[in-house]
Amino acid sequence: MITTIALDLDNTLLNSNREISAKNEKILKQLHEAGKRVVLCTGRPLGAVQHLIKQLELTKPEDFTITFNGGLVQNNVTQEILNQTTLNKAEVEMLYQDAKQRNYPLDVLGPDKVYSLIECGKSDYESFMSGMIPFEDVDFANLPADQTFGKVVSSAPAETVSQTRAGLPQNIKDNFHVVPSRRELLEFLPASVNKARGLGQLLTYFGETLDNLLAFGDEENDLEMLQAAGIGVAMGNAVPLIKEAANAETLDNNADGVAVYLKRYFEL
Repeated sequence: MITTIALDLDNTLLNSNREISAKNEKILKQLHEAGKRVVLCTGRPLGAVQHLIKQLELTKPEDFTITFNGGLVQNNVTQEILNQTTLNKAEVEMLYQDAKQRNYPLDVLGPDKVYSLIECGKSDYESFMSGMIPFEDVDFANLPADQTFGKVVSSAPAETVSQTRAGLPQNIKDNFHVVPSRRELLEFLPASVNKARGLGQLLTYFGETLDNLLAFGDEENDLEMLQAAGIGVAMGNAVPLIKEAANAETLDNNADGVAVYLKRYFEL
């Protein structure tokens, strides 16, 4: 039985205006009120999705969000952390050294702000986040050594992202899970982190398994989640890899694909 609905955000639940449509909102609220868990599952930190949590009224005591692409499982109400996997400054330094040598930008996501490593060049990631979380420009030497970090990202034109990924040295491949979340954003996660892992931890907490999960996604960072879910649904706008991995497909993110599939599946 499906108990939990996991939703990627950009280009999945959100339309091209980066909004939850009225139809998606209505269906998700209806299912949540009927007892289904609705879990936002995103690369963003929790602070950057609070407006979406509020919009969908995901504020019951048992409501959680999966952030940092599976690296953080956190309660929406109490902020209690169920599970967390992070990077330290020494690990970030591996990326910093390669970025300086090969000239690509890096932004490091901390617990309450994003650090833009300005020696690597300022990216457009701050403008993309549109004020949802604070940013600070720093030299690597001034990146806090007493903090841990959820992930590191490189935001650049799609061609640059592709070249960056293709040329990564072996030590980075060995120590990070490297995956694009959109064509212009490459994410560097702790090696063991993906969305399926975070969702598995959450469902174990509730005494369930990933067989109880229905998940929606569109990009490579959704791959493990869709493969592991009882039902993995690819958006109509999903990349070919995701469509091949999913066992169902719906309309695209601008045609209320989430609502259309859920309405049909749950016979609403």
